[in-house]
Amino acid sequence: MKILRVISEYRWPIYLGGLLSMSVLACGVLVWVATRPDSPRPIRGYYEAARSWDADEAVGEASRQLGWSVRYELPEGVPHFPGMPRPVDVRVADRDGNPVSGLTGRLFAIRPSDTRLNQTGDLIGLPQESGRYRTLVRLDEAGTWELRLDARREALRFVHAARLDVAAEPAAAEGAPR
Repeated sequence: MKILRVISEYRWPIYLGGLLSMSVLACGVLVWVATRPDSPRPIRGYYEAARSWDADEAVGEASRQLGWSVRYELPEGVPHFPGMPRPVDVRVADRDGNPVSGLTGRLFAIRPSDTRLNQTGDLIGLPQESGRYRTLVRLDEAGTWELRLDARREALRFVHAARLDVAAEPAAAEGAPR
């Protein structure tokens, strides 16, 4: 009976102390989740990207209006060693299927599941085939990658994004160490 009387007399301090304790515990859990080694990292330059979103959307819409098609591929027969960049071919064709030559720019390889693996490579036009470009990026992890092309030809800027599925290397699929 004495405990009920003490609780009754001090219910407001107990109530406020409980609320404060829950708040401190919730903040502690948030700090623990945010500081784990496998927690997702914030996007670099997100504020600047948000400020330029309207301009980027206008460029994307202008690129779609051109009707150009882009094909990304990992060339066959080119040896690839884990930890080293591998070639990625980019073919750009206009609305009529004619190759688009004279582009300069960059290819961004983005791993949606782990931003630490993101890569960037410069486009280099292949002289033997018009409208075909090559870049070197590290695509070691099997799975889905997002490839973003940001190319220019004189005053024209062209952007394109697509997903590419990278297959596991045969040595990695057999369980051999990479």
